[in-house]
Amino acid sequence: MAKKHSSSNRSIYRDIQRLLWIGIVSLVFVGYANAATDEISFAGKYQAVNPESGDVSEPLLLVVPYEKGMEDQKNLTEKQLSMRAWVVENLKTKEKFFLDRLGEQDNELSQRLAANGWSCAASSRLMLCGGESGVQPFDGEDFTSQTGWLLIILHQGPIELVKCESDDCQAEPEDQNVQSNDDNTL
Repeated sequence: MAKKHSSSNRSIYRDIQRLLWIGIVSLVFVGYANAATDEISFAGKYQAVNPESGDVSEPLLLVVPYEKGMEDQKNLTEKQLSMRAWVVENLKTKEKFFLDRLGEQDNELSQRLAANGWSCAASSRLMLCGGESGVQPFDGEDFTSQTGWLLIILHQGPIELVKCESDDCQAEPEDQNVQSNDDNTL
């Protein structure tokens, strides 16, 4: 009888050990996903890349860190405000979008992006993503980012962006043309 009890204790011990390892591994992955978000700064001006020709537009977007008071907050909860991260302004229309960190409901997407070295912030209509150039940010898709910066508009797909190195977005002539990426639909 003692042997049977000892055997069942070992089995329980192994089960507990497995659960602990699963928990530790999960925490490590969540930590990596959060670290990837913190390592990428979206702040700056961006130009859009024409997917067919590779030509780069005039400065199109300005992204700045979100600060309380940048929008009417009376309809937002504290939890919603705590998720706010970035403000994207269309430099032509002056329209502004408020981007949030990916939340718990986006955990699976966030982990998949982080596994590919990418991070995104999102609103209900668009996502701004940053990561390593020459990498597919989304598993199973044939789109590869040439610049490491993407604007993904709901129902329209990705737009390759170039992040400006200077305030006036003046780049060297050879930097003004990005390799064409005809397969840029997600």
